[in-house]
Amino acid sequence: GVHAGDVCVKVPPGTLVRELLTQKLAGELRTNGERMLVAKGGRGGRGNAAFMTARNTAPKIAEHGEPGAQRWLTLELRLVADVGFLGLPNAGKSTLL
Repeated sequence: GVHAGDVCVKVPPGTLVRELLTQKLAGELRTNGERMLVAKGGRGGRGNAAFMTARNTAPKIAEHGEPGAQRWLTLELRLVADVGFLGLPNAGKSTLL
């Protein structure tokens, strides 16, 4: 409804948002605290107060609102490793991986 709060999903930086079926990129969250709107809410309806007149002070009519957007999404975390191994040949660096 009009008084409902937003639904926020907290994800780490570097998260890719893709459409589930087409795998099309919908967006990327790069920095901490960045926000992205993925599905817009619907328009609220008019209640009976909108139809009130001087003659009809309690109307029994109201209009329904429109539904919001629905999407199926996947969240993909992109990890970047900043690690390097230095050492002598045959020193066992591969066993650490």
